[in-house]
Amino acid sequence: SGFTLIELMVTITIVTLVTGVVMVKYSSFNNVVILKSQAYELALDVRTAQVYGVTAIGDNSQERGAYGMFFDTSNANQYVLFQDQDNDQQYDAGEEIGGTYTIDSRFVISEICTASGVCPANEASVAFKRPDFDANISTDSSVDEGWVDIIISSRDNDVFQRVVTVYA
Repeated sequence: SGFTLIELMVTITIVTLVTGVVMVKYSSFNNVVILKSQAYELALDVRTAQVYGVTAIGDNSQERGAYGMFFDTSNANQYVLFQDQDNDQQYDAGEEIGGTYTIDSRFVISEICTASGVCPANEASVAFKRPDFDANISTDSSVDEGWVDIIISSRDNDVFQRVVTVYA
């Protein structure tokens, strides 16, 4: 009474196969969850720029420039918070405030698509200026877009991607 060697080998093989499948699926699941979290973080950073742009200075004695986020596919794992200095509501070099925001190294900003059908655009600025809560969205090819999609995807597998849409 007991198990034969063949029964034991078959059982161990089945357990090994099931464990392997679970581990592969867990890795995919984990990447999807982290990608979703990264997309939420990017959306919250855009919201932060909006809050900066529409809040008032304590004494209201001076006009503030627009605040916004700048996305560039040539620097696909970073984006910039900026304060507009020249009142064009677009990012210009030297307008960044604070540090750059870095995306998890497993992901990149793969594409930027716009309402006018430009896909992919190379760069996009999303700016907010008081008293208007609406976004001023511009890309390297047009101004006053109705919306912009920032597409974040996995470096290893383009199947895993999330879209953050900012509407004007």
